[in-house]
Amino acid sequence: MAVNLVFDKINSFLCRRSYPQIIFICLLLSALIVKTDLLSGYEISTSILFLVPIAISTWYGSHRAGIFFSLLSAALWLIMDDVIFHHPYANAFAPYWNAAVRLGGFLVAEELLNRLKIHLNIEKLLARSDDLTGLLNVRGFTEQAEKMFGVSARHNRHITLACIDLDNFRKVNEQYGQKEGDELLRVVGNKIAASLRASDVAGRMGGDEFAILLPETNEAGARSMFDTFRITMQQEMEKNNWPVSFSIGVVSYNSPRANLDDATRFADSLLYRVKKGGKNAACFASYPVKQPDLPI
Repeated sequence: MAVNLVFDKINSFLCRRSYPQIIFICLLLSALIVKTDLLSGYEISTSILFLVPIAISTWYGSHRAGIFFSLLSAALWLIMDDVIFHHPYANAFAPYWNAAVRLGGFLVAEELLNRLKIHLNIEKLLARSDDLTGLLNVRGFTEQAEKMFGVSARHNRHITLACIDLDNFRKVNEQYGQKEGDELLRVVGNKIAASLRASDVAGRMGGDEFAILLPETNEAGARSMFDTFRITMQQEMEKNNWPVSFSIGVVSYNSPRANLDDATRFADSLLYRVKKGGKNAACFASYPVKQPDLPI
């Protein structure tokens, strides 16, 4: 239990570090290992601990960083073994052979760890993605959105949340079948993804419901974005003869203090207002400056 707690704290610490900070930490660890090896002398070697900076640089840094520290570790080990300690070998080529073997071992360990990292990242991505649309699922969207609300609150930045519902989607399933309904959702997901900036986040929240989070966006920016979005989506529906329109509730925070749950409830209430007023419209509101406008 205590060991797990220690590793959790280390992992939490390293996850919050930037790439340059990870490299600096690994360089510091490498220097500490060299110093420890020098103090302990030839008979007690601690050079195997070079696997620690190699592992950290690979897991929290990059594949390239892991290779660099593998090369650096093998070189430092060779310098200590052949230059500093002057270990006697029957064959002058022996220390270089040993260094090559160590390097090979370091590179194998680094490659295995990198492959595991890639595999886990893929599994993590799949667990947070919607199979049908390719957007984030509820879990993935919630995780990303909560982080972005936190950043906006800390830095007092604008942020906008939109909840989107497809009007009359059930008719498509009833008239054309579920396969056609799935194709409609795929098209909507692709169009949403194409309309986003790199910093934006979108997810399918279940059924025919979607959500979009726009950081650094006030109500004016949200209006511009969703006016274009509604026109584009409606043209796509008409092109495919789908009797579907879009009801959207959009809440913008000028001084973010709410969390994701509060924002979602607010946006859902705006969406409900649109539904109640006849559907196929968007309702915008700002917090805490303005009251909701009428659906448009």
